[in-house]
Amino acid sequence: MSDPDAPDEASEPAASSSSDGAAAVFPAGWVRIGERDWLSGWAGYGAVFFVVTLVWFGSQAGGFFVDVVPFPSNLLLGVALVVALFVAVTAVRNAIYPQPFVNLDTDELRAGRRTLALAHVDRALVPLDPALRSDVLVLRLTAKEARVEIILRDRRGPRLDDTSTEVLAEALRRTSVTMPTSSNDPTGRFGRYNFPGHVGLDDAVALVEQPPPPGAPLPASW
Repeated sequence: MSDPDAPDEASEPAASSSSDGAAAVFPAGWVRIGERDWLSGWAGYGAVFFVVTLVWFGSQAGGFFVDVVPFPSNLLLGVALVVALFVAVTAVRNAIYPQPFVNLDTDELRAGRRTLALAHVDRALVPLDPALRSDVLVLRLTAKEARVEIILRDRRGPRLDDTSTEVLAEALRRTSVTMPTSSNDPTGRFGRYNFPGHVGLDDAVALVEQPPPPGAPLPASW
């Protein structure tokens, strides 16, 4: 489904330069990075999870309406309340982590309605979610102006096509991503312990280019 707010996507290639000085060709204009649908934020949670959650929380919420409507109408009302809450949470999450686009011609990142320079992106992290760690690999890129979330791998394997992978890897090289530091650790030597989940630039590029399979170790800085 097309996004009415999305910028015009690239169709013609454009020349650029790789980090080793060799000529590289990337698509011109805006390039969609991966495909995010309305439920992408819940990637990794299976149908069983949603059914069990809906039934359990629906029955719990229905208990609040037992004096208002008779059984089983109170349960249906509880389920409806849980569904409405799920929709609201999903809408908010999609607004926080919108579909990303990259323009290597102008060194810009498009996050929803916000456009910012790639150089403004200064943090990359792998979310710490023990329930999904073995199935889904997500990379979040953040800046003061915006943030995006890219699903690199799920149960079926890598999620990005070749074009998205090449463009995102090059875009990362043009960012200011570094490991966070603190006053007690100004060099960032212990950043992996002080800021769990964060990764440096080289590790972020490696994750994009070759997402490790389920169960494989993640970068040392993670």
